[in-house]
Amino acid sequence: MPQGVEAVPESGLWKDYLNKNTLGLLAAEIKAAHQKFDGDGFLKAVLANDFTALELKERIARVAQVLKEFLPANYAATTKIFVKAAPRLRTFLNLCLMSYIEQFGLDDFDTSVDAMEALTEYSSAEFAIRPFMNRYTKRMLPVLHRWAASPNEHVRRLAAEGSRPRGVWTEHIDAFRKDPTPVVKLLEGLKTDPSLYVRKAVANNLNDISRDHPDVVIKVAGKWKKDGDKHTDWIVRHACRSLIKLGDPRVFPLLGFTMSPKVDLIEFRMKPKKAEIGAKVELNGEIRSAAKTAQKLAIDYRLHYVTKRGGTTSRVFKLSEKKLPAGGSLPIRTQHSFRNTSTRTHYAGKHKLELIVNGVVVHSFEFNLS
Repeated sequence: MPQGVEAVPESGLWKDYLNKNTLGLLAAEIKAAHQKFDGDGFLKAVLANDFTALELKERIARVAQVLKEFLPANYAATTKIFVKAAPRLRTFLNLCLMSYIEQFGLDDFDTSVDAMEALTEYSSAEFAIRPFMNRYTKRMLPVLHRWAASPNEHVRRLAAEGSRPRGVWTEHIDAFRKDPTPVVKLLEGLKTDPSLYVRKAVANNLNDISRDHPDVVIKVAGKWKKDGDKHTDWIVRHACRSLIKLGDPRVFPLLGFTMSPKVDLIEFRMKPKKAEIGAKVELNGEIRSAAKTAQKLAIDYRLHYVTKRGGTTSRVFKLSEKKLPAGGSLPIRTQHSFRNTSTRTHYAGKHKLELIVNGVVVHSFEFNLS
């Protein structure tokens, strides 16, 4: 999400930020920029038909659709109104203006590009830009490079975030998933950006690329590590997080971890042995160095879950990153919850847990979740 996002509403649901009061602020600012705007009519129309039943993206899209009914038919004139109103609006209200561009501006490339550049400082055009990236992929490339050289960090961030091959809550960019070469060239110019906001977007972009083209990211990471720049080192580490979770053996030496670690497992157990949905278990163990020199270790565990249809899916969890001296030992202690959440539902059946050191499975066991 963009910087400066609103505080979470009392309900804990982002969608509830868009309500009668905040939309009233939007109507007031639009009217200040365009006196003919019927703010009361807009509010009545947007809140009709059970607005509160909609999810966040649906609410944003609805607001944009109703704005179209109450603003000039001339698209360029409407975007100028948005640019005037945006500085006094908060993130989610500005996302409604971005949604207008996304839904109704695809046939006016130049006007939409200018509007996204102007508005992204007050929210983010990372979602609105996706249809433009897919329809005008080649035409957008020089725009992205121009944005990457902008003095405004929000615009530079849009260049990196808006070109991510995989969409987050939005559509993928098919051409870049097939061939990320143009994206890598773009990110080269942003790898030492002074803004952490921009560097995070660069790392996220590379992490996306690693999921379809791991070889490309391994090569880029190796090249960037040779630069010896602290900003680039940070990007490489965060860009390789998916490769670390997958246990790609090529990534660990790049990040300073020991290749082919030599360790002995003293013990690794789960307590209680019978896990239950909704409860927690303790994972305890100890590993000892079997090397004559110190080793840098990334210690994780991977859980293979039973799915609703009886298959399996896995997820890696971080335990620790430690330097293990020759002959030394490290304790392993953590808790794992099998409580159902909004992002994971647990199902009874045989599960598998693996202890991983620098991408290498050193121990595994199966257990029943009931």
